[in-house]
Amino acid sequence: MIDSEIKDAVRKSWDQSSAMYDSCPGHGIGTDAEKTAWKQELARNIPASPQKVLDAGCGTGVICLLFAEMGHQVTGVDLSESMIAKAREKGNAQNLSIELCKGDAEHLPFNDGSFDVVVNRHLLWTLPHPKVALKEWRRVLKSGGLVLIIDGIWKDRCFSTRVKRILSDGLTKIFGHTHGGHYDKKLRRLLPYDGGVPEETMVSDLEHAGFRCISSRDLMYIQEMQQPQLPWYRRFAPGKTYYILAATT
Repeated sequence: MIDSEIKDAVRKSWDQSSAMYDSCPGHGIGTDAEKTAWKQELARNIPASPQKVLDAGCGTGVICLLFAEMGHQVTGVDLSESMIAKAREKGNAQNLSIELCKGDAEHLPFNDGSFDVVVNRHLLWTLPHPKVALKEWRRVLKSGGLVLIIDGIWKDRCFSTRVKRILSDGLTKIFGHTHGGHYDKKLRRLLPYDGGVPEETMVSDLEHAGFRCISSRDLMYIQEMQQPQLPWYRRFAPGKTYYILAATT
């Protein structure tokens, strides 16, 4: 598949997912306690004064809207128009102002040095060229700006993890539903981080992209907050989530 075909397949997948995406714990935010925890994590290294924030791969606007509630000037970009439509609908319902546009996280439609912060959540595994994306995010950041990457790994090489995921996925097909938009095997083979990004790999990639002062925080406590919202058949194979902050040179 050429790049345009890969991007089109990814876009169609998330268009299909948009209607049910927020109903899946770990995608939407299910409780006030979880929302508070997210805001505390996002605010930890960001000035309280209004910042220009770009949410790359914003999806249905979960992170966009948190930053907007915190008083920042937020722009969200996503490949899926259906995801953007959901984000816009949620922003209007909450009377929050966010700028939203269709765009590719690997080739952003913004000038150099446009933002104070670039953030994304669980995006890198969907990209055919994640290292290109990191350099692009650095390009649109102002000098001294921050990139916040919320990611994890849910398909490691451990046999027990594979068994748990197969069991969980099988039970979901019988008893529940997914948010849709699954990638086929051919497409997954073209995505370097399919299954998640090991933390040490992410740190190395950030360094090679020119980021410095990299720090990491564990977000497993937020995942534990999400567990009660999961149906029983989805509790067998939780993935590890981590948080990385990097400052530009």
